[in-house]
Amino acid sequence: MNPIGERVLERCKKLGSEDAEVYLSRGTEFTVRVYNREIESLVSAESRGIGLRTFREHRVGFSYTSETEPDALDSLVDDALLNGRYNHADEANVLPVPQPADPLAGLASPALSRVEPQRKIEFALEMERRATSLDPRVRRVSDAVYSDGTGEVEIVNSRGLQASFARTIAYGVLETIAEQDSEMQSGFAFTHGRDMEELDLAGVVQEAVENAAGLLGARPVKTATVPVVLHPHAAAMILGVLASSFSADAVIKRRSLLAGKLGEQVAAGIVTITDDARLPEGLASRPFDGEGVPSRRNELIADGVLKSYLHNTYTAARTSGQSTGSAVRSYKSVPEVGVSNLVLKPGELTKDALLARVDNGLHVSQLSGLNTVNPVSGEFSLGLTGHWIEHGRLTTPVKELTVAGNVIALLKKVVAVGSDLRFMFAGGFCGSPTVLIEELPVGGL
Repeated sequence: MNPIGERVLERCKKLGSEDAEVYLSRGTEFTVRVYNREIESLVSAESRGIGLRTFREHRVGFSYTSETEPDALDSLVDDALLNGRYNHADEANVLPVPQPADPLAGLASPALSRVEPQRKIEFALEMERRATSLDPRVRRVSDAVYSDGTGEVEIVNSRGLQASFARTIAYGVLETIAEQDSEMQSGFAFTHGRDMEELDLAGVVQEAVENAAGLLGARPVKTATVPVVLHPHAAAMILGVLASSFSADAVIKRRSLLAGKLGEQVAAGIVTITDDARLPEGLASRPFDGEGVPSRRNELIADGVLKSYLHNTYTAARTSGQSTGSAVRSYKSVPEVGVSNLVLKPGELTKDALLARVDNGLHVSQLSGLNTVNPVSGEFSLGLTGHWIEHGRLTTPVKELTVAGNVIALLKKVVAVGSDLRFMFAGGFCGSPTVLIEELPVGGL
C-alpha cells in the first residue's frame, strides 16, 4: 500500500473513523497560446494532492492537502473528522464494496514526457503559420493552442481497496479568421490524442481554414421549417448540454430534464447514447472511477428509450441501485456524478449520403447560445451558422439564423445519423457523427 495512504488510514482508525478513503493524485500541465507569431501565454505546472473522506455514524468528513509532511497528514485526518461532526447523517453515505478493475491499456503515452517544451511551442506556431499561408483570405488566427497533460491517480480505503492508473492527453485547437472586403468569418478545428505524435497538424489547419473561408459571403435567409443537418461538432455540443441530465444526483434533486422518464421514449428509435469509460479512443477513459469502482460502458438511451441514469455510490444507495462507475472528482472535491466519454452511436451513412437525403435544408456548422439551455425543461434558443443545402449539396453560406425548441423534441426528430464519429470537449468528452433532423423552424429574415 502507498505509505502515505497507509499512514492516513491508520490515524483515521485510531481516532475513531469507521471507514476512510484516501485519494492521491499528481499531474502536469503544459499549455501554450500563440498570437501573431509570438507566445501570448504559457503555463507549465505540476500539481499533487491528497483528498480524504472519513465515515462515522453515516456522517462524511472531507479535507484535502497538497503537503505530505507528517504534521500535514495528521492535520488532514483531524480536519476531516472535525468536519464530519457537523455534517448531516445519511445512511447512503457508504464506501463501495471493493471490486477488481480490469486494466485498460493505452491510456498513457511514455513518449509525451520526452517531448521538449520548444517542440510544443513550435506546434502552436506552425498551426498559425500554415493557417495564414494556406488561403490568402485567412490573414490572421484568433486562437492557436497546444496543450497536454499527464495524470496519475491512486485510491486506497479502509475496506482494502488499492487501485491506480496513469493517463496522458494532448490536443491542439485552432480558430482562424477569414476576411473579404469588410466581412469576417471564423473557423474552428480540434485535434487530440495521447501525445503530440497523434495530433493531425495538417488536418486541423486545413479544417479551420476551410471552415472560416467557406462562410465568407454568408447571408440571412427567410424564415422556414426545413430539414437540418448538424455537423458532428455541433451535435456533440448539444450532447454535452444533455450530459448533466443523465446524472442520478440531478434526477434526485429534480434538476434533470430526464427525471421520471426511465423506460420512456425520449428520442427517435435511431438514437442510442452511451457513456463509455473504457472506450479505447476516449480521452476520458479510465479503469475505475473516482471511488475505485470499475468503469464500464453504460447504455443510457437505447433505440430512443431512456434505460439508465449515471450513479456514484451515494446516488446508488439513495435509490437502491448500483453504481455505474460514474464518480468524478479531483483531490480537492468529494465524488460527484459525471460523464466520461459520452457518445451518440454512429450509423452507416457517409456524410455525403446523409446530405443526399436533403433536397432543401440547412447544414449547421456553428452554434451559439448553448449556455442558455434550461437544464430542467430542456428549452433552448440558439444561434445558427452554416450552409444552405440544395439537392443534397452545400451551397450558400448562411448566418444570423435562430432556432428555438426543446432538447427532447429535437432528439425525437432525428431521422438519420452518419458514420463520421468525431469528439470534442463539451460538458465532457462528447462524440457524435453528422445528424439529420427531420425538420426545425429556423428563424431568419
